Amino acid sequence: MKRIDLSRRAKFRITGEDRIRYLNGQVSNDVNKVSPNKSISACVTTAKGKLEGHIWIGVNENNDALLVDTDLNLRESLMLRLSKYIISDDVEITDITDDYLLLHDLEPENADGALSIRYGNEGHDHWKRAEELVSGADWMSEKNLEEYRIFHGIPVWDSELNFDTLPQEALLDKISVDFHKGCYVGQEIISRLESVGQVKRKLVGLKFKSGPLPEPGWELIDQDNVKVGHVTSACSKEGDLIGLGYVKRNKLPVKANNIKKNLFSEVVIRHTLFTNSQ
Repeated sequence: MKRIDLSRRAKFRITGEDRIRYLNGQVSNDVNKVSPNKSISACVTTAKGKLEGHIWIGVNENNDALLVDTDLNLRESLMLRLSKYIISDDVEITDITDDYLLLHDLEPENADGALSIRYGNEGHDHWKRAEELVSGADWMSEKNLEEYRIFHGIPVWDSELNFDTLPQEALLDKISVDFHKGCYVGQEIISRLESVGQVKRKLVGLKFKSGPLPEPGWELIDQDNVKVGHVTSACSKEGDLIGLGYVKRNKLPVKANNIKKNLFSEVVIRHTLFTNSQ
């Protein structure tokens, strides 16, 4: 079992009698699915369906508060966004980023913690105070975690995700959207994209066959020497050069160029646990 320290993520506690109903009106997944034994992911979007954040939602042990975590860079903006529509609701949102540790066990050996599929495989989340932390865990380094994430195709904020991303582009509709739940901000656009099935680009796994390891921002070029996408993440894992990127619909990249076009790598689409999941 590998343990991941996610404590630097922004963390919020949502309390009050209306907490589930209220949050359900703000996020793309059904908050009623959450339990002390299960966490879910969800998108927070604008009225135009673009991301304002990608979050994970759990509950505390007493089942009287929702626990939300997201990328640390969204700490202020997401707090404002989630609080924006509170009028007469019995809801209180508290920033607990500095009060709790957030740990995630990959391929856990027991059922302790809340089930979550953060990295493509089954794992368990643990919200703990610093004094509750016990020794003996096999911690995964940041470098190894980044390699693991890219290998499995998991999108993250500021790499694959930003304020201009539609959930379907990043394939978040597979895990973070419930198309049968009630209304929420951005639902009309997201549902329309689901029925039409037409986003202009999609997240893919990449493997670089020769040349230097590309950097985020490198252009993806097709056989007609036309730009069809760009690289978002890249790393070397066990001798293989792999990455993630966005590619236009029905296009196939064959090489990656840097911005100055004086470096290039051959590239093929690579299957990953997330980008090729059903």
